[in-house]
Amino acid sequence: MKKSVLYLLTISIFFSLFCVTIGNRTVLANFTTDLDMLVKEIKREHGQISEWSLYTRESINISSKNDWLKQVDLLKEQFPQLKWDVREEKGQWQAEGLSSKKNIVESIKLLSTPTNNQYTSYLIYEVKGIHWNSQIALNVNKTIGVKLDALYSKKPVFFSCIKGEFSDKMDKVLLSEVSQILTSLHANEKEALKEKDFVSISAYSSEIMQSVPTKDNRMNLQIGLRKTGMGANTSFVIGTPIITIEY
Repeated sequence: MKKSVLYLLTISIFFSLFCVTIGNRTVLANFTTDLDMLVKEIKREHGQISEWSLYTRESINISSKNDWLKQVDLLKEQFPQLKWDVREEKGQWQAEGLSSKKNIVESIKLLSTPTNNQYTSYLIYEVKGIHWNSQIALNVNKTIGVKLDALYSKKPVFFSCIKGEFSDKMDKVLLSEVSQILTSLHANEKEALKEKDFVSISAYSSEIMQSVPTKDNRMNLQIGLRKTGMGANTSFVIGTPIITIEY
């Protein structure tokens, strides 16, 4: 129950406060900067990464189901190499194109929910994988650049996430790994929930360009830790500016 509530809270922040700001630094055509930084810190703390993801979305104007179907046809024409699935589920129209190569999965989704004769619609792009290195980063940047030119009129904000495990005991993770990550990223803790087997921290770092508003602050870094079973391993999920996957 606790896990579901925290996950829903994170998603609520993501969908209701999708007001992201870019700092004074120039936005470079490198979509993996934050992900590279997170991976570097986790490896420094001897963590093992099991999954990474880059996610973005943009609202689009759709006024009818016919408009939605036309947009789906356009996406199919632009990206014929993707395997497309179009369906209506629980009142929501969803079209998804998937491609999987060398343990990297790309997806494009067009979601539209009719409500009171109006339509809330989003165009979503995500790329994820299980291994990360400089060559993968180079290839992902090239791939994303091509997709963004075709999908979005403006450069959208990317949400970066990694998940994996620390082999250390939970108390060491609390006192060492989390503290070191926050210090290395010049991050200040804003909100935290710390319990025996679970830790969730929201923070703000000057090293990360993007941020989202909270009730009283701004944040751009989330860390979730959970003790896994009776063993010594501790699972982690870290995201910028927020976590967008379940933990």
